[in-house]
Amino acid sequence: MDFSLSDEQKALQKLAREYVERHVRPVAAEYDRNPDPLDCIPTDVVEEGSRLGLRTLALSDERGGGADMLTLSIVGEELGAGDLGVAATFDQTWKFTPILEHWTNDEQKERFLPAFVSDHHYHLATCMTEPGSGTDHVLPYTAPGAGVQMSAEREGDVYRLNGVKSFISNGGTARLYIVYTRTDKAQGGLKGMTPFLVPADTPGLSIGRVHDKMGRRLLSNATLVFENAEVPAVNRLGEEEGQAEALRTSRIARGRGGYGATVLGAGRAAFEEAVRYSRERVQGGKPIGGHQAVAQMIGEMYTRLETARSVLWRTSWAVDYAEDYDPKLSWLTKVVCSEAAYEVCRLSLEVHGGLGYMRDCPVEKYLRDVISFLHGAGNNHIYRIKISSRITGLPAE
Repeated sequence: MDFSLSDEQKALQKLAREYVERHVRPVAAEYDRNPDPLDCIPTDVVEEGSRLGLRTLALSDERGGGADMLTLSIVGEELGAGDLGVAATFDQTWKFTPILEHWTNDEQKERFLPAFVSDHHYHLATCMTEPGSGTDHVLPYTAPGAGVQMSAEREGDVYRLNGVKSFISNGGTARLYIVYTRTDKAQGGLKGMTPFLVPADTPGLSIGRVHDKMGRRLLSNATLVFENAEVPAVNRLGEEEGQAEALRTSRIARGRGGYGATVLGAGRAAFEEAVRYSRERVQGGKPIGGHQAVAQMIGEMYTRLETARSVLWRTSWAVDYAEDYDPKLSWLTKVVCSEAAYEVCRLSLEVHGGLGYMRDCPVEKYLRDVISFLHGAGNNHIYRIKISSRITGLPAE
């Protein structure tokens, strides 16, 4: 397992870093401070990243992408060091690009892929979470009546979707949603579900609310309302109740090896701010980095970041290349990277003292942003339970 970066990986890392320095960092704080969440979305900034090829990295090489999971993790860290909301906008699209390219039939590919490739505003989102269904589909809780309850009823050549999806990342900005519905209410959990490809302009689909968040404000999160939304049967992914479980658990569709790269980038940015400040700020006759209390915090931050990155890279490599890929690695990576980033941001604020609490210090924003990863896509307690169940063979209820 050699983690020496290839020339292509180095070039993409440099591209992402330069994009962040030129287009993201100069405006991120300004967008973050806008009181209306609708005014926080940096559409032009994200479009510029797409024009550089960042949006389509997860496509296969023949369609203009070609990045493996490790490369996506390397690029994701660079984007996260600029702004976690912008990074998540791209990352959400990367996660579900394999579904669009590999889990669709030939007719669906012909209809959706050309627009995805050519339209710089064509982002993806998945719709699973509902007002009454969150972590019970991550663990999952399989009792009938639990989990996703959005209905999809067939009428001839169309399905009518009714229900509400909540906290959808890229909600309101995505061009295409992968929507999970319950087509068999006698089953719970991942069983009895059917996913559909639902374009944003589908009649009966509306944006109910764009959430006003504490952090990651440059990422749109929204409630989606489906009121007799008419979706052609040809937009169904696989047979009824046939693909949902596979889509959520397979390596190609759920390669969570990189789920932690972007938040690690935000942690790294907070660390770099702490190092800079520890050299510049003088107290007690010397830079504060020369005091043991601050020096220990700098050493702790570095240790946590390097440890998390090692886990991230190992898992990212395994997603694509290990014959015996273990999903526990992806859950572990999410936990390790999010908690490392949170602690690094907290310590960076400590290094900055009272200044770190001020809105004009970038560290407070990094801390607000990374907190979302402690619970996003299933909180870390749930992933620890999933890891334990895989180890012991005992279902945790």
